[in-house]
Amino acid sequence: MLSYIDTLVSGSPVIQNGRLVGAVTHVLVDDPTRGYAIFAETMLETAQGVAEKKLKEAS
Repeated sequence: MLSYIDTLVSGSPVIQNGRLVGAVTHVLVDDPTRGYAIFAETMLETAQGVAEKKLKEAS
């Protein structure tokens, strides 16, 4: 039987206390209990920066 951690893939949400706190970026193939994630706040800040840059380029 697969455990939750074994089925994680890049982009899977990370939920803590019923709230989205980030997303999985990498899971190590040799050890699926280890990997990396990114905070949701970092994703939002990056998206905002990209959107602002695109708006400046368009004007």
